[in-house]
Amino acid sequence: MADRPRRIGEIAERMQVVGPHVTRQVRSLEHRGPVHRLSGPHDRRAGLIEPTREGAASANRCASSLVGWFSEAIAGWTDEERADLGRLEE
Repeated sequence: MADRPRRIGEIAERMQVVGPHVTRQVRSLEHRGPVHRLSGPHDRRAGLIEPTREGAASANRCASSLVGWFSEAIAGWTDEERADLGRLEE
């Protein structure tokens, strides 16, 4: 979960996607309510995106579910296989 409001460009970079894709998704999320847009502190045009309380709770549930699923998926792996996966992520 984000530790602070983020610009569209930051979100896109972290997700490794292009900005317009994030802009479309954020607009949809704003419409449905899980996020809201704040004015940038130095440039009102550079909006910041922040989850609402409900949006943060939903994201946390999703992350927890993914961690649980992944933990189950690799439960039978050896220590060597887990170390190999760790090296692939770098």
